[in-house]
Amino acid sequence: MRLALDQAELSREQGDFPFGVVIAWRERALVIQQNGETRDADITAHAEMLALREACRRLGRRDLSDCTIYSSCEPCPMCSAAIFQSNIPRVVFALFRDDLPHIFRKRKIRIAQLAEDWAYQPTVIGGMLREEAVQPFEGLKLPLRVVPQYHRAPTV
Repeated sequence: MRLALDQAELSREQGDFPFGVVIAWRERALVIQQNGETRDADITAHAEMLALREACRRLGRRDLSDCTIYSSCEPCPMCSAAIFQSNIPRVVFALFRDDLPHIFRKRKIRIAQLAEDWAYQPTVIGGMLREEAVQPFEGLKLPLRVVPQYHRAPTV
């Protein structure tokens, strides 16, 4: 988890939102990844998505049932679905969305609810190193993706 938190800090230092992920295979770090949404100008470039792609590429398969994912923050619904599609049996994260109400909008569907809807049930552990994980978010305001002015239709 500390490696994921280091990546979150690095992500912020490089101008992106502070999210970091590690995918472990055989109890060793296989992939260490930071958020790339701003860097890559790609709304799907969440740290989890980038890490999952790289883990599948490195292992040469899409089944990651022998891996564990560590994330600095609770995965969003997109990332959760990708995690479940890859059959990762253990998901560990530091921060819950509710830990940062000034950053995250409320969601009715969270990783725990999504997990209930899948045929296989991953172990989901939240709150690991929670106090340390908050530090990269200190001083951040609302990100662009939740600011209402960015949800308006473009003027022609």
